[in-house]
Amino acid sequence: MKGELLAFMAALLWGTVPLLDKIIAATAISPVAANIVRSAGALLSLLILSLLIRELNFEGIRGINILILLTAGAIAGGIAMVIYYGALKSIGAAKAVPITSVYPLVTVVLSVLILGEKVNLPKVMAGTLLIVLGLVLVTSQ
Repeated sequence: MKGELLAFMAALLWGTVPLLDKIIAATAISPVAANIVRSAGALLSLLILSLLIRELNFEGIRGINILILLTAGAIAGGIAMVIYYGALKSIGAAKAVPITSVYPLVTVVLSVLILGEKVNLPKVMAGTLLIVLGLVLVTSQ
């Protein structure tokens, strides 16, 4: 139950951020500059949080792990966020967020293809159908 509560709390927090992002996307601030400042806020909050919960352990972060973490940060926290800001500016949070929320489908496909993970194919197909239907509903006029 603790894991589910934590996931729900994260969802609530993530659900508020697009509103803030949309406010910024509607200004003349460049998406790159906005992301640099946003990332500084994330770093500051992580440093404060690590002091509060006394968890700042860099053990195991070396070699290939550093490269993987830097790559993930560049993709999700850099490139994808700049593209996301463009979507927010163009179509707004109410449409952009549901569209970008198809990323779990991408994760499932890549997890099977690259990591060799096993999935329940009927459930994945049903979930995919629901995601596609949701996209049609969100993007149609």
